Order: sequence, then structure tokens, then C-alpha cells
Amino acid sequence: MVVKIVNDIMRKIEIWLNILHYCIFKTDKKLHILFNKINPFTLIGKIPAVKRKFEEKGTTYLNVVNKVWTDERFGFGIIISGCGIVIISSFLIWGLSSTFFGLLEVRFLVKPIHVLVYGLISFLVCYMLVFRHDKYIKYFKKLDKLSTNEKWKFALISFLFVVSCISLWIYSFRFSVGKI
Repeated sequence: MVVKIVNDIMRKIEIWLNILHYCIFKTDKKLHILFNKINPFTLIGKIPAVKRKFEEKGTTYLNVVNKVWTDERFGFGIIISGCGIVIISSFLIWGLSSTFFGLLEVRFLVKPIHVLVYGLISFLVCYMLVFRHDKYIKYFKKLDKLSTNEKWKFALISFLFVVSCISLWIYSFRFSVGKI
């Protein structure tokens, strides 16, 4: 009975972490495409010799840059979104533990080792539920098929979750010992 409950909870955490990962990745992808419009380095692709080299290979400078940035397996965007969910979940773990102990009147000074432990726990959870065996790609395919309204709903929930985690983390400082 307990094992079933724990499995259900872990399954829900897995779903929501993957939704958050998807929303961060898509936001980063849209920001990258928007930044391409004002990025002065895109002018490199207009230099005749560079343009000719890319045309010989059947592509363009912009296509190569977009592939490097927005690839779902090895792009910079997936690295950024992966770091994002680890950092956000670290803020959540840090905020929850500090607030929990603070409400129990146990006050402590957060040391670098604590931050390392929060980050390690967060990374392990994200690795097991998102990154291992590229689980997130399966979720990305499912989430890409959703309607625009559902995507906006998940994006709003993800945004509120991020703001809540950061707010809880900041709030937890009231329970720390020493001056900030």
C-alpha cells in the first residue's frame, strides 16, 4: 500500500518536472529565435565566403546556429533548461527544509556544504525522473501534441511554480541564524 502511494507520488513529480523542463526549454528556444533578430553575429552568415561555404554544404549559418542551440538532445537550450530545473528544485528543497526546521524553532546557518547537499539531492531527483534514459524526450513529444491552450496552462503553472519556489527560498532566510 505504501509502495503504491510512493510510486504514485513519484510519478506525479516526474510528470511535473518534465512539464517544467519542457516549458523552460520552449521559453529558451523562443528567446533564442527572438534574439537572432537582433544578434549581430548573424551577420557573419551574410559574408559571401561564409555564405558560399554553408551553401556548398546545403545549409545556412542561421540553420547551423539554430541546430546547435535548439537541439533537443545535445543543444545549449537543453543544457540550460536542465540546469534550470535542478536550480529551481534546489531552491524548493532549500526553502522547504529551512522553513520546516525554522517552524520547529531549529535555526542554523546555511553553509556551503548545505548548498552542495541541496544541489546534489536536486540533481539526483532530476536525473532519476527526467534525464536518465532521455525520459524527457518522450514527454516533449507528448507535450508538443497538446493544444495551444493546454500549453499556455502548463506554462502559467510552471511560471507560478518557479515564482513560488524562489519566494519560499527567500522567505526561508528569515529562519537562518546570523545576518544576511
